[in-house]
Formats: sequence, structure tokens, C-alpha cells
Amino acid sequence: MKKIFLLSTFLLFLTACGQAPDIPDRYSYVEVVDHQEDAALSEIEDIDLIKRTGEVIVGLENANEKYSRYKIEQSPAYLIFEYTGYMTDDMILFTYDKEEAVAFLEELIQVQKEKDKEE
Repeated sequence: MKKIFLLSTFLLFLTACGQAPDIPDRYSYVEVVDHQEDAALSEIEDIDLIKRTGEVIVGLENANEKYSRYKIEQSPAYLIFEYTGYMTDDMILFTYDKEEAVAFLEELIQVQKEKDKEE
């Protein structure tokens, strides 16, 4: 009887520990601009609700040096990543259009606000 109790407790413990953690939606962005004052994404209202990190890179050459795998061809450029947990980020938007990047992030913010209301 004791063995059954210990086995049940052990299985319960493994089940509880084996569940994936609830990873909140967090997004990062890289904004490539010609001048620091051209950066706009950090100015979006409530950006901190979803922002994990944000980086502004001044100059196309600097951007391609740091992010050569994306082959950025012009400035401004906007790269938005979703943090998938486990030390990985997946790019979900690459655009040269500031309005598109802003609208995309504003939509993510709105979704987060709705999630927060439900809780």
C-alpha cells in the first residue's frame, strides 16, 4: 500500500513539474534609422506592455554588420521578433514601412490589453 502511495505521489510530482511554463507574449524590435531622432517605435503608447527589448541602430552599415543574416537593404527598416521562450526569438515582421511596423505593434498591444482585462 505504501508503494502505491509513493508511486502516485511521484507521478503527480512529475506531472506538475513537466508542464511547460506559461510564457507571456513578449516582443522585441530592431529599428534601423539614419539618425537617432528618427526612431519611433519606443514612443508608441503602452509599448512596455509587450516589449521585451528594443534596439535602435543608426546607419545601414552598422545594422548589416550586426544583423548580416537579414540583408537589410535600406533605412529605415523595422524587424519585430516574438520571444518563443527557451532563449529563442522568431522574426514575425520585417518591413521598411514605419506605419506598418507601428500598426503591427499597436495591434499586439491591443491584444495584450484584452488579455489583461480577462484576467
